[in-house]
Amino acid sequence: MRRALLLLIACSSSPPPKRPASEGVPLSDRPISNHPTHTCVDAARGLSGATRGVREPESEVYEALVALCDRDAWPSGAIDCFAEMAEGGLGGCSRELAEPKREALFAVLAGGEPSRAGLAVARARLQQLSVGIEACDRFVGAVMTVLGCDALPIAMRLQLGNETAQFWSLPTDRLAADDVERMSQVCVSSLETLARETATVGCAL
Repeated sequence: MRRALLLLIACSSSPPPKRPASEGVPLSDRPISNHPTHTCVDAARGLSGATRGVREPESEVYEALVALCDRDAWPSGAIDCFAEMAEGGLGGCSRELAEPKREALFAVLAGGEPSRAGLAVARARLQQLSVGIEACDRFVGAVMTVLGCDALPIAMRLQLGNETAQFWSLPTDRLAADDVERMSQVCVSSLETLARETATVGCAL
């Protein structure tokens, strides 16, 4: 099944250009409110509760999340979002954190072994992406669907999801028209390959 992802990476000979640091201000770089609605304790409680269904029963992350929030000085927007987060809301709320802080959070939630929590983190990473190339956005969406295919080993789904998120974390808005067309064709081919290979185990995209 990984052929779809490998094809996508191998055929993209020139990676998308990096966006200059001066472009835009991440949500998490906004000034922290002096009067936040919630605290790090609330954020950790919300995160722990909303991810309980995808973590192993013996996995406890509450204290680690409180410490991480304090250490990384999460902005009030992120704290409030996490405090009120419902199950499945990790992708949306984590957008309030800059990438280094977001990845630190994901590392705590995913743990060190392949798990359903790791799949939730991989899905949240993919939800941050908007490639801007229609065929490639469809491919990313298909990968998110594959993450829920229990007929495939968790480790395989994790690798596919995380490698896809890592590759497409670079911007594509400055690609030349012929590069966009080439990448679009590769994404169409990758999606077809992914659909064929997942269909063999009964997972429909």
